[in-house]
Amino acid sequence: MGRRYYLVPMRTTLVAVTTALTIALSPILSAATAQDTLPPEPPQPAVTAENAETLEEQQDDGQPTTRERAPDTDDCPHLESPATARTTSEAVVPGGRAPVLLPVPEVPAGGPLMANCGVIAPEGFTLPENQTASAWMVFDLDSGEILAAKDPHGRYRPASIIKALIGLIAIEQLDPTQKVTGTWDAANIEGSRVGVGEGGEYTVDELLHGLLLASGNDAAYLLAQELGGDEATLEMVNERAREIGTEDTFVATYSGLDAPGMSTSAYDMALIYQHAWKNPRFAQIVDTEFIDFPGWGDNEGFQVWNDNGLFMNDPDGIGGKTGYTDDANHTFVGALNREGRRIGAVILDTTIDKGRPWEQARELIDASLITLPGAGVGQLGQPGGEQNTTPTQRPEPPVSPAPQAQDGGDGQDTTALDIARVALPISTIVVLLLAALVWTFGRRRRG
Repeated sequence: MGRRYYLVPMRTTLVAVTTALTIALSPILSAATAQDTLPPEPPQPAVTAENAETLEEQQDDGQPTTRERAPDTDDCPHLESPATARTTSEAVVPGGRAPVLLPVPEVPAGGPLMANCGVIAPEGFTLPENQTASAWMVFDLDSGEILAAKDPHGRYRPASIIKALIGLIAIEQLDPTQKVTGTWDAANIEGSRVGVGEGGEYTVDELLHGLLLASGNDAAYLLAQELGGDEATLEMVNERAREIGTEDTFVATYSGLDAPGMSTSAYDMALIYQHAWKNPRFAQIVDTEFIDFPGWGDNEGFQVWNDNGLFMNDPDGIGGKTGYTDDANHTFVGALNREGRRIGAVILDTTIDKGRPWEQARELIDASLITLPGAGVGQLGQPGGEQNTTPTQRPEPPVSPAPQAQDGGDGQDTTALDIARVALPISTIVVLLLAALVWTFGRRRRG
């Protein structure tokens, strides 16, 4: 009887304690299980001829790159560098060095208003509705007057519009009739290609057309080898950008492919293209509708057409350049000659869900025609130190808060709260268990 008398209360005590522990912990265990359960990823569509372009512009999470409106840049989110790349295009290779950020001038070039990062426009300007670009600039090609802009010195990736620099250098340094032989490396290069073939024979002039009309990275590569190789060409390209007066531009690849440190701004690209359009040969090439491009081997020659929609679709169009990469999104430079006024537009980081980049550029140019000469908001090529008015200091970039634990709603750390919620019932139950055991053993001794 004594043994049975001991086991019965012991079993009863353990059952009661186990039940209490299960009840106390069940809400916590359920919450943890719910937090750890993630919805399954949607299946990825197969790549077909019909959806290849759409899939190319999707982000890593499978969502298309679309926008309902232009991003808000009033707080200067890209004052120091472009947004974080969403692909691995700018990953630093093992053993390599991350590029040093370009310094941010105290007073940016172009005039006091260029310190602002939102839309900068004179009175009477109406912003077109179908704009989805993060940054843009409208300017007079001849006078350099800036008619309107958005985030003019914000730093973004240029994509292929940066090819203007290697184009200018090749025009100046290479004989246009010089023959260049296509190579396997050129024919198989990454990105857009005009269509050179290994063993094919091309003149420098034909390669320049392939570079600027069809954004051929293969043409860029062959021109770079004629200029002394990749490294020498990059040095010349960056030196030319500095000579022109850029402040926000670092060219990491002469073709415009994304790479660590790649950076430019709407202001800098306007400055570069104003300079480029003054070169008669450059202006003539980008104003060409198409050329006959040589074939190679058994492959016949073919026509290469200008891919600049503004030049091809508007009778007043002046040729410029298009660009696209996964991280730059769409970029564009083009111009119109509206009744004798040659007005250019630069567009950076835009999407195509509300209009092609050339259409957005045309709307911005037409909206800026209301601004009479001399009534603009800035001047290309005007250094900050030569401003006649009190300079507007650039806003400080927004400071990102230090990572913090998730807020439980009252400012407390939810991690500490969860520990407390678990520890309190367990400690209470342990105390009750010890008390029950003491009580049980005490009764046994008394029996």
